[in-house]
Amino acid sequence: MSRAPWKEASTLISIARSSFTNKSGESLESKTKQLTSTDYRVLMVKRSNLSSFMASAYVFPGGHVEISDYSSKWWNLFQRLGINKETLIKDIRSRVTGPRPPMIQNPTILQEIDTHANEFDNLLIPEIALRIAAIRETFEETGVALLTSSPSEARVVEAYENGDLSKWYEKVRESGSNFINLCDQTNQVPNIWSLYEWSDWLTPTSYGRKRFDTMFYICCLNKQPKVVLDNTEVTKLMWGTPSELIDEHTNKKVYLAPPQVYELGRLNNLTKFDQVEKFSREREKFGVERWLPIISKYSDGAISLLPGDDAFPSEPDLIGDNPIADSNQTLDQMRLEVKNLNRIELRDGIGTYLNNCQLNCGHLSPVSLPINRT
Repeated sequence: MSRAPWKEASTLISIARSSFTNKSGESLESKTKQLTSTDYRVLMVKRSNLSSFMASAYVFPGGHVEISDYSSKWWNLFQRLGINKETLIKDIRSRVTGPRPPMIQNPTILQEIDTHANEFDNLLIPEIALRIAAIRETFEETGVALLTSSPSEARVVEAYENGDLSKWYEKVRESGSNFINLCDQTNQVPNIWSLYEWSDWLTPTSYGRKRFDTMFYICCLNKQPKVVLDNTEVTKLMWGTPSELIDEHTNKKVYLAPPQVYELGRLNNLTKFDQVEKFSREREKFGVERWLPIISKYSDGAISLLPGDDAFPSEPDLIGDNPIADSNQTLDQMRLEVKNLNRIELRDGIGTYLNNCQLNCGHLSPVSLPINRT
């Protein structure tokens, strides 16, 4: 069986509780001082303009999954802290009773293990490996390590800040496999318990040859951690409320990739940190479905169709063998042809999500926004 034409990736939506003095959103690049009722901030990082994927876009920290994220060495580290393998697998899997996406059921990256057989006789399960990947990538891009040394504290997120980590920061950036060594030397493990499954996005076929099937996790931090940028993959950071970040995008001050726009729209339903944490924890049991946006071009822009939209195909083309033909219609005309909407309209690089239908997996619909016609 040939391997899928995409890589698997893992992303972390980091939510940080705001202090009393940080509710004005001053950490935004716009330096806005307008008070907001939202008592948390979301971390976004800007990809380098030299990046081969989503160059110059603001995204949630994350990246592609590596073989080392599945390494059997992780079992030894968990066991050393008194975390039994069988119990861990049972606990993680019992958290979800709903649909499981392909990257959980049959990870394509595991087709590479024949060249690493000795290390991978006893693989991690995807539910654990993908969480480790999200935590590792977040550390590589921001210097924030979500680690824990005690199973009894496993549900408490620790933004591990220590001068000794600076040397590991460089080593892990050079090779993701060094993340295991970091945890071994500090006698800790990735805090996988603090990550909740949120969504799964597969890059549209129209984006070319570099595509990713990405699991989005969400994590709630009791305080905003110090971030150290790598200045290679990511060059800037921004903390902001969902509405502030969307406004920055709508006003063309920053560029957000469509999945980020949509997920911020979902979070815009929740104004309190405790609400986000509670919803994320309770919603996780309903599982996630993989979403493949279907891109179609129109006279005044493009549409990214999502599952649930009446125009979304019953059998979406995963490979890109049958691209949708361009249309002379406008986006407004196309919208009038359907009843149920779940889409992102793209005009001049600005994405506006539209949804009027109930979503699967107990998920939130994004908060409605005015349609941008500039």
